Amino acid sequence: MSENNINQDYKKQYQEIAQVLLEQISSGEYPLGSKLPPERTIADAYGVSRTIVREALIALEVKGFISIKQSSGVYVINNPNSLQSRIMGPFELLQASQLLETNIAAFASQMITIANIETLKRILEQELQATTNNKSNKENDLQFHLTIAEATQNQMLVNALKNLWEHKKKSFNWEQLAEHTNTKGYRLKWYADHQQILAALCRRDSEGTYKAMWQHIENEKNVLMNISDKTSIDFDGYIFSSVNLLEHFS
Repeated sequence: MSENNINQDYKKQYQEIAQVLLEQISSGEYPLGSKLPPERTIADAYGVSRTIVREALIALEVKGFISIKQSSGVYVINNPNSLQSRIMGPFELLQASQLLETNIAAFASQMITIANIETLKRILEQELQATTNNKSNKENDLQFHLTIAEATQNQMLVNALKNLWEHKKKSFNWEQLAEHTNTKGYRLKWYADHQQILAALCRRDSEGTYKAMWQHIENEKNVLMNISDKTSIDFDGYIFSSVNLLEHFS
């Protein structure tokens, strides 16, 4: 069996265990505030390793359903039947990012200061250096987008962007999907997109900045669409077929 098949089987196992536990929480078998059985008990019950169970629990914790407390246990903190606990898919998050960040960028083009521009230039230098050395530049990516929001001089918009990116960080599905683009080749593509955005900001070109940010997120969307399992019931890429505000600038 190839390494890829082994990894797929491993992933499928812990996802199945996570789904079983989630259904038990949803049915009320484990109500809010209650403790789940120990890892060993769950592993024995379903004939899997404790490692598989641990990965399943981590997945549920990332999604906000349980809290893993060292030396205490695993506690149920949310129920999937609750409206507030609805799991947002990666493309739902990406669409929100596209709608929010394009408008933030366009507004920032009119409010940006020389200091903001210099900060963005330094971030891009660090991003290119990290990419050239084949190191992750996730933090540079976040700082680039955050600095654009800060260039609006509007703290509410900054908070909105932070909230959106925090949801991405906490989304297990988003992290799993986005990790496929954490390669030197893709990082160079995002760096080139960032250069286009910064160039438009320097020109104080609202329409150009809007289009550059839109296209950046559109490029990311297209890549993630291509590597997604479109047969999965969790695939939410269909939401992008309904809206294309970029046509208003054509």
